[in-house]
Amino acid sequence: MANLPALQQFAATHGFGLTAPLRHAQVRRLAQYWLPQMRFYWDERFHPVALDDIFAMVEDQFAAMPPAAQDAFRVNKMVRTGPLTGEVRGFDPPVVHVPDGAVQQGNIFVPAVRVLNEGTPAREALSLPEVASSAMVTHGASFRASDQFFGPLVTLSGGNTAVAGDPFLPRADEPDPAHPGERRPRVTVMAALHNLLELLKYELAVDAAGDDYPPDALRGNFNIAGMLLLRTSPQVPPLSAEELRNFVLALIAAHESNGAMPDPPPGWRLNRLAWDAVTRFAFLEYSFFYAYNDFERYQTALFDNEHEGDDEGCCLVFERNAINVAASSSDPDALRRVVPHSIITSVHEEYQDADLLKFIAPPPPDPDRLARDAVDFTVYIAGGSHATYLTPGTHDLVDFQDTWGFVDENAPILYVIAPAVLALAIILAIIEHFVDTEDFTSEEGVHAGPHDIVGGDPAGVAAHVVMLPMSANNHVYRPANEALLLLRSYAGKWGAHDGIVDISPPFPTKTARYFRKLLSKL
Repeated sequence: MANLPALQQFAATHGFGLTAPLRHAQVRRLAQYWLPQMRFYWDERFHPVALDDIFAMVEDQFAAMPPAAQDAFRVNKMVRTGPLTGEVRGFDPPVVHVPDGAVQQGNIFVPAVRVLNEGTPAREALSLPEVASSAMVTHGASFRASDQFFGPLVTLSGGNTAVAGDPFLPRADEPDPAHPGERRPRVTVMAALHNLLELLKYELAVDAAGDDYPPDALRGNFNIAGMLLLRTSPQVPPLSAEELRNFVLALIAAHESNGAMPDPPPGWRLNRLAWDAVTRFAFLEYSFFYAYNDFERYQTALFDNEHEGDDEGCCLVFERNAINVAASSSDPDALRRVVPHSIITSVHEEYQDADLLKFIAPPPPDPDRLARDAVDFTVYIAGGSHATYLTPGTHDLVDFQDTWGFVDENAPILYVIAPAVLALAIILAIIEHFVDTEDFTSEEGVHAGPHDIVGGDPAGVAAHVVMLPMSANNHVYRPANEALLLLRSYAGKWGAHDGIVDISPPFPTKTARYFRKLLSKL
């Protein structure tokens, strides 16, 4: 259930803080400085928005429609009217709903839902006790609805048809400080800094709490403790959760006190590569959240790949010691002189092994040069799918994530016929390989990022960082940040899909994914 007081109390009890010794203001400066230059495909219709926009943009635009036009954009859902009866009703978007069993329609039973925000703002419904991982936020589950609420209205030149060099401008906007009374387009990016060792300590505390810890999308599924020990032989039985946790806590205590490292449990050895990475690095993660994935406007896929809610992003890896020293320096530019260790992108599903890691070669020392003067941090966003790349052009993609999305959604049934499912997945992967599914990126679309980099570009648009506070002196679990916590701890799905496969995602953190990619390259 949504239980913000419990999340807040747990954080207070365990001394939450993932950025030490950096304070929130320092983290904010670092995140704003390293905000990537984002280059969107010229025909892109959906640009990154804030989570709050998912509610505000839809509610404002729906309310502004003539009453006669609103019916076409109401969200139709099967709702219960009796123990076994139901009817399809239309609700003002956006809608927050949870499963409500099944109702009989003729000779069959069909799923029903309970809409939690009828007559009230949808955003507030996220705080209701019924909201859990099975909940869903939707504004219509179709390209038509998403385009109405989030799609662009004009191109850079003021037209309504994009071409290379005259891209669509983002629909989200804001007051233009340079021209009072006018508005300008903008994109919004969420950023967070994770000190991996501190994150591991908090995850151990959460794991120890078990079911007493409420659903929280911010937990991150870090799961790094299990990677810190390796079996010495296949016959070694697995450790209990308590045995693993106790060893890792002893390992952390020894590290922080410069004491002797504890002996691993019998039959196990320490994974020194993983442990060194945990104690060595911090991740500055950027999340790009899109209202809709319209991949099929660009490609023909074997399975549906259009859905609301598309969470993408990238990560900068920093040496903890470097940013810690800079944080304590009297030089106001010290943090901006720290060169990242590497850049990691996320591309579709992790199991496709398409994520990229690029090591950054330290430039020659120069006390007068800031880090970004020597490091190009530009990402290219694929049209429709929003996969994040480090180079422009065409990117080949064996895109069978929807096959596995179908398997995941229907696991209880399909696991019974696992051999057949595996064979089918292999066949589909081979077929789709020859279909030559591709992602397209471009340098001729909208640019967004730090103002001093894109400010002089006619196609440059304003970019804002919503900083997810993770520092001891200001963190998301403090009561003052409850409005942001309500959105970011929501563990349900940010969107729906109107095809045969529901692949709309929740919004977990990608820290574990980036960590696994880093380990594979160290």
